[in-house]
Amino acid sequence: MGSRVSSTAWACSRPVRVLVSGASGAVGKELRRLIEADPELELAGVADRSGFFGSGDQGDVLVDFSHPALTLRCLELAEQRGLPLVIGTTALTERCRDRIEQAATRIPLCVAANFSVGVTVMLELAARAASALPTTFDIEIAEAHHRRKLDAPSGTALALGEAVAQARKQVLSEQAVMDRSVRREPRSSAEIGFQVSRGGDVVGEHSVQFFGDGERLEIVHRATDRSIFARGALLAARKLTERGAGRVEFRDLLVGEIGS
Repeated sequence: MGSRVSSTAWACSRPVRVLVSGASGAVGKELRRLIEADPELELAGVADRSGFFGSGDQGDVLVDFSHPALTLRCLELAEQRGLPLVIGTTALTERCRDRIEQAATRIPLCVAANFSVGVTVMLELAARAASALPTTFDIEIAEAHHRRKLDAPSGTALALGEAVAQARKQVLSEQAVMDRSVRREPRSSAEIGFQVSRGGDVVGEHSVQFFGDGERLEIVHRATDRSIFARGALLAARKLTERGAGRVEFRDLLVGEIGS
């Protein structure tokens, strides 16, 4: 692919045209609201369960907060048109993950379980704490979301689990404990426990707790407004228009925005 035009050049010529997948969802609605309020952005087309993008929907970047089946269609469209793609869909299937890796060889691509700037920093802090603390500290990850959320644990909770597992040179799938009620034995120090709550209109709360003997360290993030996820995704979308093919982590796109 050729080089991308900088965001400054975009602003001087015309708005960045954004295609939104999952437009009828909670984050999708926030994306639409923010795009329509920003003179440097333009809503180029929408897709949701009722229909996919039309042939006349021409965009500069595609943002997907939908479900795995629609994400697969977005990957196909982005590859066909050479569009940068931001994916915030969670509970991705193995097929989706494989297609993402394939697509990343052809288009700029950013995938994150959470596009909150605060959660991105939390992931770094959790990994540092897991690495710095003795392995005798027990790790528990707790999350709470609104009653309508289907996947559990959340994608963010699993990402936090991956972060602390990697920091301790563990494999999360081997150490994760999702249901302690079926385990009639003392907790081992290698376990990474998960606790899930669903109810009300909770936007999203996550904590990583490190339990030692006589002390406990907690890292907590609470989201009170879904617009934080939409703002982060649109920041990623702008940044991707400046890049060539390849997968990039959201935290790397934030360098210069929140400090290195």
